[in-house]
Amino acid sequence: MTDVFDVFLSHNSADKPAVRKLAEALRDDRGLTVWLDEWELVPGRPWQEAVEEIIRTVRSSAVLVAADGLGPWEIHEMRACLTQLVRRKLPVIPVLLPGAPNPPDLPIFLGEVTWVDLRAGMTPEGLDRLVWGITGKKPSRHASRPSVWLNNLPYPTLGDLFKGRDAELHSLLGRQVQTIDGLGGMGKTRLAVEHAWRFQDHYTAAFFVRADSPETLRSGLAGLAKPELLDLREQQALPEPELVVAVLRWLREHPGWLLVLDNVDTKEAYKTVVAFLSSIQGGRILITCRWSEWPPEIQSHSLTVLSPEDAARFLLDRTAGKRSPSADDEVHARALSETLGGLPLAMEQAGASISRHRQSFSKYLKAWQEERERVLTWHDETLMRYPDPIVVTWQKTFNQLTPMAGALLRLSAFLTPEPISVAMFEEGSGIVKKAAKLLAKETNRKLTVQSLEEALADLAAYSMISSHQGDSFTVHRMVQEVLRLRVPKDGRGEWIELALRLVNDYSPPEPGDVRTWGVWDPLRSHAAEVISHAEEAEITIPTVRLMSQLALLLDVKGLYAESEPLRRRALAIAETSFGNSHPNVAICLNNLAQSLQATNRLQEAEPLMRRALEIDEASFGNSHPNVAIRLNNLASLLHATDRPEEAEPFMRRALEIDEDFFGKNHPRVATGLNNLAQLLKATNRLAEVEPLMRRALEIDEAYFENNHPSIARDLNNLAAFLRATNRLEEAEPLMRRALEIDEAFFGKRHPNVARDLNNLARLLQDTNRLQEAEPLMRRALEILEGSLGPDHPRTVIARTNLENLLAALEQERAGGPAQPAGGAPVLKS
Repeated sequence: MTDVFDVFLSHNSADKPAVRKLAEALRDDRGLTVWLDEWELVPGRPWQEAVEEIIRTVRSSAVLVAADGLGPWEIHEMRACLTQLVRRKLPVIPVLLPGAPNPPDLPIFLGEVTWVDLRAGMTPEGLDRLVWGITGKKPSRHASRPSVWLNNLPYPTLGDLFKGRDAELHSLLGRQVQTIDGLGGMGKTRLAVEHAWRFQDHYTAAFFVRADSPETLRSGLAGLAKPELLDLREQQALPEPELVVAVLRWLREHPGWLLVLDNVDTKEAYKTVVAFLSSIQGGRILITCRWSEWPPEIQSHSLTVLSPEDAARFLLDRTAGKRSPSADDEVHARALSETLGGLPLAMEQAGASISRHRQSFSKYLKAWQEERERVLTWHDETLMRYPDPIVVTWQKTFNQLTPMAGALLRLSAFLTPEPISVAMFEEGSGIVKKAAKLLAKETNRKLTVQSLEEALADLAAYSMISSHQGDSFTVHRMVQEVLRLRVPKDGRGEWIELALRLVNDYSPPEPGDVRTWGVWDPLRSHAAEVISHAEEAEITIPTVRLMSQLALLLDVKGLYAESEPLRRRALAIAETSFGNSHPNVAICLNNLAQSLQATNRLQEAEPLMRRALEIDEASFGNSHPNVAIRLNNLASLLHATDRPEEAEPFMRRALEIDEDFFGKNHPRVATGLNNLAQLLKATNRLAEVEPLMRRALEIDEAYFENNHPSIARDLNNLAAFLRATNRLEEAEPLMRRALEIDEAFFGKRHPNVARDLNNLARLLQDTNRLQEAEPLMRRALEILEGSLGPDHPRTVIARTNLENLLAALEQERAGGPAQPAGGAPVLKS
């Protein structure tokens, strides 16, 4: 829908400064919607089409004439205006600007039209005549600005305490009707009031009317008639509906005012305001609301949180001379601003409380951590510039949500403020429906049928979530805090379990596979958050499973310091829940031992692996495949501690168990053969190695299709052996085939592909083909930096290999003999 403007300004581009000044006066002082090319023409778009479109819809046109008259384009433009507007019986007004000749040199087609003379300047009388011509409403004798500025603004100006919104203050000098929307507590009302004070020279008066319901809107408008404002004494005895009509008449007859309609936060209030807008004319209207969906002709301004710098500066200034000072106040103010998420209401509540109790920032932060509910509900209306505390502010909105929307929002409260995937709720639709039923029962409300898409749209319309391209959304951290506090204590555990199951069911089953990281990476912080809430509520299932999955992801990424606490907590929960001898405890012991082994704490890892083996032997017997897994892992650890003689019997026993249980041609047997071959290779029993590796390859080729990664692993192992025994020509085709398989299976950006590239490059280096090796090693390093990060151990190895290769290339260019790859670090899968 095209915006309808009050007036189109046609002018010679040489007169731009004077035209701009007139346009601003009509817009800012008289509340008209003005079409001016530099404001409305979009760069890169055909200007003539835009002009023709506005001429078809504009209510009037002003032809501006100064010293240079009208240029050829303007003459053409004016004839088009005249034809269109005369046909529609709308005015075309010649306006003489400073510098226009006397008598005026007007085109013939404007010569018989009454003009407006502004050659002496833009006087109030001259502007009144122009507005009269545009609107058709003759200015009354009371239309000039009163000597006392009329206003009923509820707050004084914030002055220097107003932080971080200067751009928004100026942007409100726009269309006739605008909204300031956003989450409750974002400072919408304060912005509107501050705009009125800062720009009072632009308005004849400023009126503030609460509009949170149809009743308050009507009573607020009627209240403007009282003696200290419009002083409509002769109408004071009228019924409220007639008094509202009298006020609206006064507004039409006295243009140039600003009207703030505050807290239009319900659908009923929204409908009433939209219906009233056509009756309220003559000035500018600002609507503050949480509701973000308005007709297209209404300009919207959505508020976001304050930046950490602006929020910290507000806290410092708000509490200056009233807090208990310390040398690190700026650091603590920044920490507090980040804790509160830059939300203006939370900042004001904190500043008022600190000032009232003469606290330090650090003491308030401590109270926030230890007594959050008391801190969030504190409120002193005599000290604060907000009528309600945070808890009350958002509860009002929460009460208006459908059970489906409310349940979705409450489930999100147990996640982090990071973007939340919509797909998680789509896949967990059954959990969301169960939560909606639970909320409907809790609030004694009827459960209405609503889709997830509609529920998200409601939350966005009420500014309770922020959308990100439709596939994710965020919830402000303070909203999450309040929502968690408002969950009934006897139902808190059930809500946490629902949120936990939502995340657990959505998490991919193989976090070690980089192909699942597109889901796992954004899910990671939410998993950690809901796990912490589940632990607090002593929910064991599926907490242990999600902990283990998250820890595995962190291990693969080389983030062992983050994974180890999860491994230990999972073990403690499993021991408490199942007893010390349960197979689930063995799994947790094994996982923790693997993390310890990865960080070279082998002595700590060994007793855990032995205990896991004992548990599984006692639970399943000595010939179970789970026992074979424990044997293999323990053997790997013994091998790593240079005890191959101890490791070998465990490996052979594990291989024997798998052969008996699965048969001699199963992939588990191939894995055991590979493990044993690596041990024999390390102990220099090379004659025994090759048959084991070739048998493993034969098993996997028979069991899997030709492009399976297990075959690529076997090929790599065999090729590495052939390379180590100086059979490079035999090794190369095996390496190239492994690379081809992994690229086809995983894609060209997988760490396994990087491993294959690195190994092939090292073989090329051995055969003095350094130029061929370099791009392969560079590509391997690029893959690992992008997938695992620059500090992962595998990335460090790849970087070292490339540095060694570049050094060999430099030596070759200098004329010296190139060095073979030799003992360069090996990349393992």
